[in-house]
Parts: sequence; C-alpha cells; structure tokens
Amino acid sequence: CASLPPRSFSNYYSTHRIARSVPHNNNTSKQKRDMHVLEDSAIFASLHNIETKENTGGRRARKMARNTFIGFIFTVFFVSCYFLHGTITHLEEEKDGKFNLPHSLTQKRSKKIQVPGGIAEAAASAEVKVKSSTSESVRVEFTVKNLDGEPDKSGSFIVQTNPSWSKLGAERFIDLTNDGFFSKCYFFRVIKGFIAQWGINGDNEKNKKWHGTIKDEGVAQTNRRGTITFATAGPNTRAHQFFINTKNNKFLDGEGFSPFGEVVEGMDVVDKLYSGYGDGAKAPDQGKIRQQGNKYLKQNFPKLSYISNAKVIV
Repeated sequence: CASLPPRSFSNYYSTHRIARSVPHNNNTSKQKRDMHVLEDSAIFASLHNIETKENTGGRRARKMARNTFIGFIFTVFFVSCYFLHGTITHLEEEKDGKFNLPHSLTQKRSKKIQVPGGIAEAAASAEVKVKSSTSESVRVEFTVKNLDGEPDKSGSFIVQTNPSWSKLGAERFIDLTNDGFFSKCYFFRVIKGFIAQWGINGDNEKNKKWHGTIKDEGVAQTNRRGTITFATAGPNTRAHQFFINTKNNKFLDGEGFSPFGEVVEGMDVVDKLYSGYGDGAKAPDQGKIRQQGNKYLKQNFPKLSYISNAKVIV
C-alpha cells in the first residue's frame, strides 16, 4: 500500500479491479481470477480500515477539543459570577456601612455589623491638640460612664499610641480624638473575655466625615490583652471603629487585625464596660442604631457604657 500513488483507495480500487477483471487471452483459470478478487477485497478492506481509523481519530480529537472549550467557557462563567458577587457584596457593605468584627473562639468567620448613624449630639473638643503626623507616642484619656450598667458609676482609662506598630492607624486615632469624634460613643458590642468595641458617633455627619479608609500596614504587634485595633470590613478598610482586646487574641493576627496602641492605665475600668447585652439577638440592632442614633440605644439599651469625653493628655 505504501507504494500506491496519492489518491483515494476507492479510485485505486475501481481502476485496479477493472484492470484485473479483464479476461486474459492466455486462458487463465477461474481459480486464478477468484484469487485476484480475494486479493482486491483484502486491499480494499485494508485501505478502508486505515481511513476509518483516521476518521475515528479525527472525530475523537474534535470531540476532546469541543469538550475542553465548553469546560473553559463554564470555568470563566463561574469565576466571573464569583467575582461579580464579591464586588456587589462589597459595594452593598460600603453603602450600608458594614464592617467585619473579630470573631469569638466559637465562630469560624468574622461577624459583620452596620455602622449606625443617628441624632446629632454635641461632641466635646479635645483639650490638647497634637499633629497626627507625629512619630512619637501620644496618650489619650477616655472618661466612661455607666460602668457595670450603673448610671452613677464612672471611670477612665488611657490609651497610648505606638506609631512603630501602625503609623497610619495611630494618626487616624489622634485625628478622631482632636475632632471630638469619640464623645458620646457607646460600647455597643462588649463580649466578656474577648473584646470591647466602639467607634460610632451619635451624629451621623461625623460618621460620614470619617468614613474614608486607610491602608493596611501589616501586623507588627500581636493582639494581646489591652491592645487596641481597628474593626474592619476586609483589607484596607480601617475607618473609625475600634476594639480593645480584653484577653490575648493572638489568632486575630492571622486575620490582619493590626494593633496601633494599647491601654496603659485603667484596664480594670475596661473590664467593667457593660457586657450584659452580648452579641446575639438581644444585642443592639445596628440598622436601627443607624436610623435612630443614640436615642435608640438610650431607650432600649440603657445599661450600655459610653464615652463622655476623650482628650489628648501630655
């Protein structure tokens, strides 16, 4: 077969068969003619098998290519849907003011809360102003009321920033203090033996003013007891919500929660922040806080501890 001219086996078979079928003048016997027929049939079958194998291989290759292409299209479709869903979710969270909080030991993922706004309330100005760009540590004193949920019980604690841990974080904290942002802010989520969170002003215009975020800087210090950290909604979303670690929460380091300062005096006061409302169904509804402000908290959660004043101290 290898010596055949480059033409299809059917043409070859027709020509070859006719030539071999012409009667011979030398009185060739019927047996020899039958032998030629069998020989031609064998050649035809051989060539047919070759072409059939070639056609089968081509079909198999085309089918494999088609399946690969379809699989690629489905992969691109599902990946696009995934990222589109993530983008939409992120935009909705920004619109609604949602932020992730560090999770408790029994939770696998960080919880989300809505940043509440509300009725405007006067914010006390800091008595001492310092430049946020300073590379030195700065101390901020917080005066807190409603300790242990008792109206006549108050105290204070002092936070010292550490720019070497997180320069941008320390700067934002000082800027908020100088702006009087922390006054009348409630510790709306306190989980005993875990964290105490705050950072929502009663005046929603204040919240909008400081809604802009700052970039992450890496975790340079572990989340040990007494350190203060931003609550976030993912990477590069630090804004104006914070929590104090009331125990060693080293596992938060791996989630990107970067301390920028720590409580240097008054951790006993922090331990008295009211935690009776917990973090479940009985806790403040963040959507209602956003709509009604501190009025909602005062009427429905009267035992919450809150900051009456925050100032930079020398």
